[in-house]
Amino acid sequence: MPLLLFCLTPATPLTNNRLSASQRTRVPSHLRKSYGARISKREFDCRFMRKEAIFVCGLLLMPVLTSAQQSSGPVSPWDNRGYAQVFGGGQSGSHLLTDTSTFTIYDEQASIATSQPYGGGAVFGVGGGARVWRNVVVGLTYTRFADNMETAVRARAPHPLFLNRFRDAEELRADNLQHVENAVHLSATYMVPLSEDFTLGVSLGPSFVGVSHEFARDALITETGASPDFATVGLSDVSFVRSSRTAATVNVGADVTYNLPFSIGSLGRLGATLGLRYAGGSVDLDGAAGPTEVKYGGAQFTGGLRVTF
Repeated sequence: MPLLLFCLTPATPLTNNRLSASQRTRVPSHLRKSYGARISKREFDCRFMRKEAIFVCGLLLMPVLTSAQQSSGPVSPWDNRGYAQVFGGGQSGSHLLTDTSTFTIYDEQASIATSQPYGGGAVFGVGGGARVWRNVVVGLTYTRFADNMETAVRARAPHPLFLNRFRDAEELRADNLQHVENAVHLSATYMVPLSEDFTLGVSLGPSFVGVSHEFARDALITETGASPDFATVGLSDVSFVRSSRTAATVNVGADVTYNLPFSIGSLGRLGATLGLRYAGGSVDLDGAAGPTEVKYGGAQFTGGLRVTF
């Protein structure tokens, strides 16, 4: 039975793209390009939780607005030297990466399609900052986000004997692929003491996000139907490749810290903090069939502990 191999990495060119019942042929990406094949579909579905982000920002900014109405005087000084913190929370956002590549076989177009939903999940981080002028603090924060993706791979192949008679292979799924974001956030934060125990911080700065994403790479399409009908095809031997790149974006955020009613000695004052940060964008990664735009980031809702000294 004829075996067809869809491959997205360069290989030895074919001398004849028509396959007989005894052939098993690797179809390379550069050969598909010579026949005019290209990526025909790339769709991203991004649904960030904007309403929730705006709502939390409003909650965080409400105390400072109330304080500003009650007092028209200058902002109280933030007279600490700096802080260190550890936190965890969730990152919002939902993305759908779909990619369809075509190639010629039996003098017709065959296709391999992948679908990868990802985004939204747990995030954790550590950071710190030092006061440089009045209430302005320069900070450095590291965050990590990882999501396990369920990748669906589908194939459609033409019939070896009849024109315009396509066969769909049964869908294959892989649930161990990962999308990972390691980010370093630089920020300038303006501290606003709301009372003896509450402090609001509003921050802005650049972020550098290392994005790593796994793509489906190779797939084997096999004639599983008996001759002379060749009614069915199978899909197997799917392999994957990881691609990564660092992207730059902007982060904006706010947090409220409450000083807990006990001291930790000479280390400083321990507090509980609730924060929101947004940093996101897109980056082009080397995917299965060429450069692929991959979304990253989103709104991060976090809570943690902060030591102010």
